[in-house]
Amino acid sequence: MKKLVLFTILAGTISTVSYGQFSEFTDNPSSFTLSSDKNTLQIGGRIAFYYENRFLKSGETNLDHNGFDVKDMDLDLLGHSASKFTYEVHYSLIDIVTAATTANSSPTTPGFKAAYIQYEGFKIHIKFGYDKVPYSQDNLSHEHETPFWSHANLTSGDFFARRDLGITFNTTLLKDKINLYAGAYSGLGETVFQYGGDASGTFEYVGRAEFSYPSKMSYNKIDEANSPIVHFRVAANARYEDKTQPAGGTVIGTYYPGVYGTYMINGQRTVYGGDALIMYRGLSLSLETDIMNMKPVSQSDPLFNGTPQSVNKGVVNAGGFVSTLNYDWLKAKSVFSVGYENTNADDLINGHMEWVTLAYAYTLSSFNSCAKIEYYIPTVEDVSAKPLKYNGQLRIGYQIVF
Repeated sequence: MKKLVLFTILAGTISTVSYGQFSEFTDNPSSFTLSSDKNTLQIGGRIAFYYENRFLKSGETNLDHNGFDVKDMDLDLLGHSASKFTYEVHYSLIDIVTAATTANSSPTTPGFKAAYIQYEGFKIHIKFGYDKVPYSQDNLSHEHETPFWSHANLTSGDFFARRDLGITFNTTLLKDKINLYAGAYSGLGETVFQYGGDASGTFEYVGRAEFSYPSKMSYNKIDEANSPIVHFRVAANARYEDKTQPAGGTVIGTYYPGVYGTYMINGQRTVYGGDALIMYRGLSLSLETDIMNMKPVSQSDPLFNGTPQSVNKGVVNAGGFVSTLNYDWLKAKSVFSVGYENTNADDLINGHMEWVTLAYAYTLSSFNSCAKIEYYIPTVEDVSAKPLKYNGQLRIGYQIVF
């Protein structure tokens, strides 16, 4: 036990700041900073509220989604020490309050969005802790830095986990134009705080490779700098886990299958994809595709939907495509966005879904103080597996990032 504790402390002590580019503070000069010699502590956060209205289908009468809601109430602490250590603790206060005052707490909203220690002294960086895993451009970007109120369905955390506890290696080449990541994680995603571990005792492995030109790019999808020359990034990434449970057991936790049954499976799961981002004079275009290949151990697994092995061959596929087109009109302090998503939750049934999302932000102080309007339109719904009760959804509200 002592050796395990010592190893954990050592791993935490040799993590890196480079992975901190996923931090809330990436483009937030308004955060409050305390400093002493070469030690600094930044205090930031976000408060966001909106009104939501769903336009229900004929015959639907439940209006519980119509009304005001708290989108974010976050507190973020980011520290840098003279000895080149970096640490971050990011709380979601609204998740903590919800869990404490209602019965609606979820293992996927544990109240933490980041909790890690880093060290920036090595060329090949190492990071230990809980944060976003280095997979998916849409996952790594912040929705509060766009006119949208949420991530796309494919990358929102329903198909695969966005955050996890583990260790990450990172290095850059060619003056930061090439950015490489590799890591090992619990494989439990956001549920790691509630469940802790699983009987398989295995990790999820994640890797990502990026190429940017003419220089390294952040994960902000909006061209707020109105780039006078074309900037672009292309990337490929993959993640793999084998959570086959011993003696025919089941994966722990009541949530583990997730909304679409793909969050964690009793068997092998491989997720792979690519993404691209291009910016020029206020215009930006992001593209991403993610494919999931799953091999459940049991033929009675719900993912097979009762199909015989002669039909499913022991494999289930899911995934899709996400894109956004944005324009930042600086003079009008306005950002316009349109998003399109095409996903399939299970290729053995009619799981095909499509959405179009229109969004606008009036930015008084960039996205640190802005009003946002989003209209979400399900153009094709999965009537066999996940039918919807509404034809459209409107969200309008305000956010402050400090």
